[in-house]
Parts: sequence; C-alpha cells; structure tokens
Amino acid sequence: MFTLRPRVMLVIIAIMSMYVGICHSGVILITYFEAYAVFAPFQARCISAQTADRENNRWLVGTLSLRYENEVHVLQLGENSSELVCQGLYTHRDEIWDIAACPFNTSLFSTVYSRAGETGTAVWKIPESRGNKSVVLPVEVAASLSSVPQQWKCTLWWPSGQHPQVASIGTEKIVLWNVEFPQNMSQASAGGSNHLEVGSWDPHDFNNIATASEGSIQCWDLRTMSSSTKIDQAHVLQTRHIDFNPQKKHLIATAGDDSWIRIWDLRKPSSPLHNLLGHHHWTVRVKYNPKYEELILSSGTDAVVNLWRVIDGSLTKSPSGLPRGLEDSLLRSYTEHEDSVYGMLLL
Repeated sequence: MFTLRPRVMLVIIAIMSMYVGICHSGVILITYFEAYAVFAPFQARCISAQTADRENNRWLVGTLSLRYENEVHVLQLGENSSELVCQGLYTHRDEIWDIAACPFNTSLFSTVYSRAGETGTAVWKIPESRGNKSVVLPVEVAASLSSVPQQWKCTLWWPSGQHPQVASIGTEKIVLWNVEFPQNMSQASAGGSNHLEVGSWDPHDFNNIATASEGSIQCWDLRTMSSSTKIDQAHVLQTRHIDFNPQKKHLIATAGDDSWIRIWDLRKPSSPLHNLLGHHHWTVRVKYNPKYEELILSSGTDAVVNLWRVIDGSLTKSPSGLPRGLEDSLLRSYTEHEDSVYGMLLL
C-alpha cells in the first residue's frame, strides 16, 4: 500500500460501489446506493479503469493544476469494498486533460496534456518503485506524437487485444499511430471549419471511430481514413461525449450542452431512438453499463450523476432483472458531488 502524503489525504464518507465519478474539485465518488468520497486540493477531470488488471478494481486519475506539479494516482478498491487505497502516486509535470489506461499492460497509459497553452499527447510508462515506495517518481515517456502539432482532445486505445495502435483526436484531424513506432501513422482531416472535440472507438468494428464536431457526430473508416456516417445536429449545442453500446452493434449514446442524452442507431441517423432529459446544465459524460445495455450513466456540470434505464423494443427480457416498463426512466440521481462531474466509469 502506498503511503499518502498529507496534502492528498483521503476522507472516507461511506461505502459500497457501483460507479466511480470524479468532479472538477478533485472529489472522487464511488457509489452504489451510498457514497464514498475522496477530497484532495487538486482539481481533476479525467479517470480511467485499468482493465488490464483482471484481479483488482483499479483506476488512474490525472490532476489538473496550474500551480503545482501534476500527478497520476493509481487507486484501488479494497478487498472488502469499503475503502479506497492509493497504490501508486507519480508525477506528471503538465496539466492532464485526458487519461486512458492501456487495456493490456498495467504499466502503460496515455494522456493529453497542456503546457503553456499548447497541448500534446503521449504514452507513458509507470516506473518501478525499486523497493522504496515512499519516493514519488515521475512517469516515463514511452512514445509521443510530438511531431504532429495539434490541439489534442483525447487518445483512444485499440479496443481489443494486445495491439500497438492508438488513435489521437485533435481539433483538426485524427491520427492513427503505432506506440512502438510513432513515426508510422495515418491521418484524416476534419476539414473546413469542423473542430473535433471527442471520439469513441467502435468495439464491434475496429475500423470505425465516431467523433463529435460542434453539435454533429461523424464516423470515420480507418481503412481509408475517410468519413462515412454523419448525424447532423445530434445536439443543438456542443456534443460533449459519445459511447458505443458494448452489447449491440450500431448503437451509440451522446451527451450535449443542450442537457440531453440521446440514443442513436447509426443505420438510421435522421432521428434519435431515445431522448433523455435529466440534467439542469451541460451533460458532459454518458456511459453504457458494460454488462447490462439497458443501464446508462450520465453526468453534468450540474454536479449530478443520473442512472437511466433505456428499454430497446427488440429486447424480450431484462438481463439485469429490473421490472419492465413502457417508458424509459430515470432510476436514480446521485447528488453527492459538490462540483461539475467531468469523468466517470462503471465497475
């Protein structure tokens, strides 16, 4: 167990776990029907599950500070699910705006970072402790996309298997590159006045990535690095987040500054399948439950996390065992956060 420094001391409020959320003030909330919170002086916007660790529930959290040297925290849910343990703390000089754990190697992760107004993206290696766990070591650069100047937004790992390719989304282009040989890359331009903001890799078709540009959604074929399906005006204002349904092909969920969550079938992009309104300000994240496709989590700048049940008419029974209803419903709102919730994931 890592010995925490006083300025990142944990304050435990309650117990249990269903989702993990992180708000701008640095509060981490793990909740089921109760809350478990961690307070730190750092602001933070991003959190990522270490899915390469098959035995433990672990996450990476990146801090966002202009005044202090930033850090990457490795957090783990304790064996009895009643405590959150810091298993590692590493320095990362620049502000971390996006973090993504490697799906096959627990020592690797990517960040999008900001330095003096300029952004960069890189893959980092967590250093070995060398026996002294009280020493806070800096993360080590494993690969960098420094050769491509761009206002980077996020980096996505190949969705399955031990694959060295990642996709980095910038405001003006998508770059598919090889972590082992960063010079090997292919690019697609957003074109015109389109400014890409976020992306999601299709878990059913590895040649497909969906991106958001202002209020629209654009899909890209990575074989030709060209655009394919497009959803015009998915949201009236900026589309903030996209998530593919992990169980069913062609379905995505989107969140936008118009406060709506929408479910789309990419084969029928003219109108959404479902419209969900449960936030009072920008909706910045939406996430499918990895096991039960009918459960969706959303978060917003209103400091609220909502759990939804969205019933697809093609489903003949509820895998989660929830009672059937004719309408989509808001199952629960979690209001324990004190600030905007910019990052979340499901266990």
